[in-house]
Amino acid sequence: MLRDPPRTDLDPITLSVMLGRFDAIVREMTRTLEQTAWTSILAVCHDFSCALYDADARQISMHDALPIHTTSLHLVLQEIAEAFEGRVDDGDVFLCNDPYRKNTHVGDLVTACPVFHAGRHLFWAVTKGHQLDTGAFVASSVTASAQNVWQEGIQIPPLKLTDRGELRADVLDLYLANVRYRDLLHGDLLAQLASIEKCRQRTIELCDEYGPDEVMRYVDEVIAYADRRMAAELRAMPDGEYRGEHWIDSDGVDGLDIPIRVTVRKRDDRVVVDFSDSGPQAPGGVNGSLATSRAAAAIPFLYYVDPDIPHNQGCIDHIDVVLREGTICLATYPASTSCATAIPSDCMHDAINKAMAGGVPDLVSAGGTKQSNLPQFSGVDPGTGEEWAVMLFNGTGGSGAAKDCDGWPLFESIASQGAIKIQPIEQVELLFPLRIEQMEIETDSMGHGASIGGAGTRLVVRPLGGETECVTFGDGVANPPHGVLGGTPGHGGGTFAEDRISGTRRFVSSAGRILLSKDEIWVSVSTGGGGYGLPADRPAERVRRDVRDGIVSVEAARDVYGVVLGAGPDPAVDEAATARRRDELRARPRPLIDPDVARASRWLERRMREGDVYLLNPL
Repeated sequence: MLRDPPRTDLDPITLSVMLGRFDAIVREMTRTLEQTAWTSILAVCHDFSCALYDADARQISMHDALPIHTTSLHLVLQEIAEAFEGRVDDGDVFLCNDPYRKNTHVGDLVTACPVFHAGRHLFWAVTKGHQLDTGAFVASSVTASAQNVWQEGIQIPPLKLTDRGELRADVLDLYLANVRYRDLLHGDLLAQLASIEKCRQRTIELCDEYGPDEVMRYVDEVIAYADRRMAAELRAMPDGEYRGEHWIDSDGVDGLDIPIRVTVRKRDDRVVVDFSDSGPQAPGGVNGSLATSRAAAAIPFLYYVDPDIPHNQGCIDHIDVVLREGTICLATYPASTSCATAIPSDCMHDAINKAMAGGVPDLVSAGGTKQSNLPQFSGVDPGTGEEWAVMLFNGTGGSGAAKDCDGWPLFESIASQGAIKIQPIEQVELLFPLRIEQMEIETDSMGHGASIGGAGTRLVVRPLGGETECVTFGDGVANPPHGVLGGTPGHGGGTFAEDRISGTRRFVSSAGRILLSKDEIWVSVSTGGGGYGLPADRPAERVRRDVRDGIVSVEAARDVYGVVLGAGPDPAVDEAATARRRDELRARPRPLIDPDVARASRWLERRMREGDVYLLNPL
């Protein structure tokens, strides 16, 4: 397909300035929301996204956002615009969190306002923020055990919160009456409104400065510029058809190892990502929505290309997605999609990377963590008598390694691509009746390779306020992050509640709900990401430092990497023994993808002892 050539009637310097101005507007939106939000999930952990669109809902700019949000945010914005066609006025603000109206999942609340200049609708300012609670049947906004949309909590179709500048107090009251932690969620909503108002102010100022017609000419070129560059990057990739398969640990109830199957067809500057052969939709809340599955299909191809390309509509439109209704990637109403931003979307990313390992091996990453160690604790503070809740990101795992690049620890999930942050321990202990007794790297948790996956962590939490509810969700424990091109998989990890008096332990699958007694601690051991390339090709000095730093064990250094070390806390490399051992290891063939079968993790069976119990998706 021939693309339009660069326009000759536009000044390249002004184009660069416009790119910077659009990005600066969204950066200011982001900081406004972050600094005014009330809950830790937004103010500290940054589980939100801000973006700027034109009046046709084409993405112009996003900054420091979650890819699972912004790669599909235009879909729900289009739904809002269509629902209120002819009734979009200056001063309006719209809400939507309904996944069956092209939102990601019920936990993500969209706020959007049109931006008018001299009576002309030019832009949309949009935020999407993950809410601490949705009024679900358990105290959470991500509920793997939800078996329909009504168990997920309040569903908000496109709805006006502000009509021509007038707040609809009845709509606000209806929303807040259906969620827990009313004051906190009201504060978060006000923060999202402040963010889109800041965007509205700044875009009007931009149009005042340059004139609306001139600004909109450069909007078109910003999108066309990304389109041309994306086309060139895709053409450089080999044409072909590629297949991959990964597995979801559980369907949220009692089904195991649900297959995600993808066929990727790449031709010229177009990519078709087909998930229609995936397993059936789940009875629990781990189904994909249209928005999450469209986003998950496109995101890997956005990180395969030059990161300097603006990630706007010009990139997104190069990827077509095929989904079949009734599969776990596109559930049929009223199935629950409560966990859709992580499950099945993270698994879908991994399936694509497995498929493309044979086509663009230098660009793919190994498997990554899938939110399996992200509990939401809640209860009543014994000191104040007030309800409290926190979604704790501190136990999350590592990202997959890539060529010449080790993975990141504390990656949170593939869908967020590192955009979500953890809470400072001191702040957690100050704000909530919890004590963080341990938070450290878990040795040998990651996949080994020439590049290693980001390490997993061990997190030990002791509730201080008596009985505490814990809701978990996630994936990738039984089916760990895969290694690629000779790399090994992450170990999978797991979680359990341990009685500090008797020592008995209740292991919990990656999704469920339990009550912690006053004598129990919560122990989370997250998985590291998968490794990339042959472990024997990792420089021996780097392996030595990994052992010194407690990331890799002496045994793994010898048995997996072929690096033989001396004794002591800062061991030296035995060069001769290492050379012999590495020759032995290189003679053994390693697979392109490891593992290639379901339920490959052995972490759980190696750690359960007599008297321990295992709970699959407990309620």
